[in-house]
Amino acid sequence: MKYSFTCSQGHEPMTFTVEADNDDEALQKIIGQAGPHVAEVHPDMANASPEEMKNMITSSWTKE
Repeated sequence: MKYSFTCSQGHEPMTFTVEADNDDEALQKIIGQAGPHVAEVHPDMANASPEEMKNMITSSWTKE
C-alpha cells in the first residue's frame, strides 16, 4: 500500500510517500524520511514525543 503525508506548515507543501505493508511500517518510514525536513524546517518539533509525531502524521495521511 502507498502512504503519503504532506507537510505544509509555514512553507510550500512537501509530500513524503512510502510503500508499506501496514500502518506501523508506514509510520516508521515516513518519520525516517521526514526527519531531515523536521530538523531543518521545524526544529521546534524535533523534541516531539513519538505519540505526538504519530498523531500529527496519521491525522492527515492518505492511503492508496
